[in-house]
Amino acid sequence: MTNRYARVLFTVAAAFNALVALSMMLAWPQMQQLLKLAPAEGSNRVMLNICGMLILTFGYAYYMAGRDPVRYRPYILLGAIGKLLVVIVALPVVITGGQGYLLGWAALGDLVFAGLFLDYLRRHAYRSAPILGRR
Repeated sequence: MTNRYARVLFTVAAAFNALVALSMMLAWPQMQQLLKLAPAEGSNRVMLNICGMLILTFGYAYYMAGRDPVRYRPYILLGAIGKLLVVIVALPVVITGGQGYLLGWAALGDLVFAGLFLDYLRRHAYRSAPILGRR
């Protein structure tokens, strides 16, 4: 049951990240309009693409965690931290009215995933192999 839950949770998180990243990189004009974001031209577009690739990289890490949550456990904690940082950065902008509400919903999705990741880590505590020579 644990592996099935991990597979579903982290595969859905990977798909969420892939959707966000690919939307940023391949459909920026539509995303810009939908989320009421500023235009990204020139070097700003390069930074946007770098962010998209990092989001996609995290998505791949979630996919791997879904396949083997014990081996890729550090990715789960790193993912939770990353998702919480998205919330910390995005929500104040939304709350002060500097951004459309759809960005807040996307950040709320990251908050939900962060909570689920941390809950998974809490419920599936890491049990390391005993160190040689210690009992």
